[in-house]
Amino acid sequence: MKFKELIPLIAIISIILTVGGILMVTNLLPEQLAQRYNPLSEVSIRTDYRVIKTPTPQDNSFIYAINSIAEKALHIAQNDTSIKQIINEQKDKAVTIAAIQPILMEGKNGKLIYNNLGQILITANWQYVDGKFYSNAANFDELQNKIGQSHQHVWKVFVDLNKHTVTSISEEPERVMRDTFKPNLIYAGGNMFMPDTVKVNAGSMITWFNNSNLPHNVVGIYKKTGSGSQQQIPVDSGFIESNRSWKYSFNDDGVFEYHCTIHSEDGMKGIIIVSSTSQL
Repeated sequence: MKFKELIPLIAIISIILTVGGILMVTNLLPEQLAQRYNPLSEVSIRTDYRVIKTPTPQDNSFIYAINSIAEKALHIAQNDTSIKQIINEQKDKAVTIAAIQPILMEGKNGKLIYNNLGQILITANWQYVDGKFYSNAANFDELQNKIGQSHQHVWKVFVDLNKHTVTSISEEPERVMRDTFKPNLIYAGGNMFMPDTVKVNAGSMITWFNNSNLPHNVVGIYKKTGSGSQQQIPVDSGFIESNRSWKYSFNDDGVFEYHCTIHSEDGMKGIIIVSSTSQL
């Protein structure tokens, strides 16, 4: 083969090597781009937590949605006959209704990205002490050595946002936590606190014990009313791992309302009423 005939081939090889060198220097090779690929790098998650309803003495239900579209799914579900029946049957129980889907994401162009499947969790929580329904807060002296039972019932509701209909309802097996009450001890297990509401003396140190396989936390506001003060103290236990405990001292009269942020959709919350011995 003559040299003149090799010139086009040499030119092509030279171009390929030159382009390849440029891509390597600028980190634009496909393999290099793949290493940097992040499917969420072009979007940001929209946070727009909405509390729809808080508990009252007449209706112990808490309803929230994680964003405006999830709230639309919630309203669709609430108008469904089967959902209305489920909610009506939970009389005297603590009910949490959480609209947790869809998650909203915002692209760089500002356009909202989400699927059209909404998901609602309906959770009913209730407790027994020695087989009797536990509705009024008692102190630990009254509860000590008695058998506590904490029950939880969960329904998962799926909504088609395009058709404005509930597409399916799945009912999970009832969860039950049983244990013996001990002084100043609250169990955290099965996505429930037990006892969920309790009275304590001012100066008490309360222990939360995680007797489940999942981490939990205790997060809330300690609203102090003692000594004429109206302080609001944020409390955050951090993660309490399985078979571990966490303690906190309540030295002033007041109310501590708290929840587990990991399992808020399951209604994992509690109330501690703190007052002097003469008032308990």
